[in-house]
Amino acid sequence: MRIFKTVALSFICALMSVATAHAAENTEKNALSGMRLGFGFDQGFSVVGTLGNFYGALGDDGVAVDYIFIKKPLNEANIKNLHLFVGAGGYAEWDGDWGARLPIGAELYFAKNLDVYAAAIPRLRVNNDDDKNRDDDLDFGLDFAIGIRYQF
Repeated sequence: MRIFKTVALSFICALMSVATAHAAENTEKNALSGMRLGFGFDQGFSVVGTLGNFYGALGDDGVAVDYIFIKKPLNEANIKNLHLFVGAGGYAEWDGDWGARLPIGAELYFAKNLDVYAAAIPRLRVNNDDDKNRDDDLDFGLDFAIGIRYQF
């Protein structure tokens, strides 16, 4: 149980430090400028958000934080507001499992200050060792995420 509190507190501290740095850079603008918050399905039903290149999800099944290092607009005549992205990050589940993940997805800006996103997320999970009968301490998998966010 201690590891969950540590992970959750670390997640909150990291978001606060990023938000503080972002606000310091944008003193002339609204401090929340560029921040997006919403709901989605990532770590179960989740509150999701982005700030700069950081993405976070806090949900029923756990917490995840990713750094989006590639984000490119798709320059098609029919779809002007579609961006593709690739990131890297980690997650911790409330049952003690944790791991690394690589989100690959798209986001579509469909209305003023609103976007939807979807991602396929290959992951490497380290399983909790509470069950001594399991011999699968490490496994690969594929998760999916989808959601909607409002940009401040």
